[in-house]
Amino acid sequence: MSEAPPQPEQAPGSPPSRFPNAPFKHIPSNETVPDPGAPVRRRHRRPLEWLKSELAIAKGAEADKWSHRRGEPRNFAFLWAIYLMLGSIIALGVVLAGGIVTLDAYQPLSRGLVVTLAVGVMIFWPLMRLSQAAPEEGSPVSVLKDLAIVLIPLQAVIWPQMVLARWTPDIVLATSLAMIAWGFLIGGLLAIGTRSNTTWRSAWMAVIVALVVGGATISVLVGQVSPDLLRPRQPGAAPVLVLASGAGLVADISADRSWSGSWALVLPEHWRAIWCTLAIGGVVWIVAAIVIRHGRSAFVRKLSAAGPGEIAGLDSGIGSGAEGSDEQPGLRSVGTVHPAPDATSNGK
Repeated sequence: MSEAPPQPEQAPGSPPSRFPNAPFKHIPSNETVPDPGAPVRRRHRRPLEWLKSELAIAKGAEADKWSHRRGEPRNFAFLWAIYLMLGSIIALGVVLAGGIVTLDAYQPLSRGLVVTLAVGVMIFWPLMRLSQAAPEEGSPVSVLKDLAIVLIPLQAVIWPQMVLARWTPDIVLATSLAMIAWGFLIGGLLAIGTRSNTTWRSAWMAVIVALVVGGATISVLVGQVSPDLLRPRQPGAAPVLVLASGAGLVADISADRSWSGSWALVLPEHWRAIWCTLAIGGVVWIVAAIVIRHGRSAFVRKLSAAGPGEIAGLDSGIGSGAEGSDEQPGLRSVGTVHPAPDATSNGK
């Protein structure tokens, strides 16, 4: 059995080495050795620099593309709470600014508030997520977290309309279910879209916008409905194209139908549109699960067929989603790992 190599001698007065078996590194006399006991000075970032880093819009070598996800979903929850608060403050502030708080004055503002919330769920949320890097934990998990963040606080704004706007329970329930159904549908699209590269993400966002406002826009352009969806001209429900769009469905449920003896009215066509949206959302989630499972299987097969040299040369940004790889976000290769030498086998 061979003896261990001799250890380098330490200079007088120097502290004992924490790693006695580590190789000795000569430090020139003109080089300053940092004091291990000195406090670490942290670099204070400017507010604009912090905002760019948190929202993952910084570019260049200083950008940390995962910093916005290390803080998620707290950052998104904070922005969503601000969005809900501003919408409620504006709706109530306009009424209070008039000096006379009446139900007739608040009714139009309550309908505008509901449509504003619908736009936040169906456009603001996907726009923000498709503008960011792919999550490390996997797109389905992050989307489900976002759904909880978006839909749970939303109920605290919708259900008080029974008191503030004197809506009946079926109107509030239909409005809430319509937003939940469309949030569920858009969540399935996001589970697939966040795995794509920048070009395809733009296409996914265009598809979402078309689904949310496309049908209502076409109906307005051809003259089937009034440009003000909150004041319909026909006594019944809006046309199918309006109900097939997210913003059109929510607007038609909360539209002014005071001629019926109620401030708003839920019709059978509204319930059918809600259940159809939920069913389509379930199909989209099933397709998303199949696509993600297929991508993982293809990625594992590729790793199994590749040799050690090819695995070591794989790009380390597979999980970022920014390079257009939709095989398996969340799995990143860091090269071939070699076992560390055993300290007891030195000199063998």
